[in-house]
Amino acid sequence: MLVTRERSFAVLHSENYGRIYRYIAYRISDADRAEELAGDVFRIAWEKDLPEEPGIGWLIATARNVVANEYKGRSRRQLLREGLQERMRVAAATNNNESEAVADVLAELNDKHREVLMLAYWDGLTTAELAESLGCSISAAGVRLHRARKAFAGMVPEHLMNERTA
Repeated sequence: MLVTRERSFAVLHSENYGRIYRYIAYRISDADRAEELAGDVFRIAWEKDLPEEPGIGWLIATARNVVANEYKGRSRRQLLREGLQERMRVAAATNNNESEAVADVLAELNDKHREVLMLAYWDGLTTAELAESLGCSISAAGVRLHRARKAFAGMVPEHLMNERTA
């Protein structure tokens, strides 16, 4: 039964992946992300355990939903960046150059690193509270915070690092 399902799915994938990829790539203009999202469409098809093989119409409808979710995520990230930059502009009254640089670095960090740093520094969470918030162990939260700090430090402009050490 599983072998038959795997073969059917392999055929479905080989016959339709290109069309689904093009459908998504045309709408989001990011080839790498389009590959990931096309993979998500087929993952969803596999997980649905549909009684019959879904046709191209079902796959396109799923792809449309995946693209809509991508747009929502992009919109949320953009709003977060704008809010973050606005907060930093307000805080910049004391030290404009440094605050703007921090805002720029935070905006460039990946979502996971930015969230961990904001929870730890802006929300003042301890490592134990951070672990609870992230749904992981205390040691994993510590590792995430360490990695986020390292990523942040690696992105700070050289001239600001020199000012801090001088």
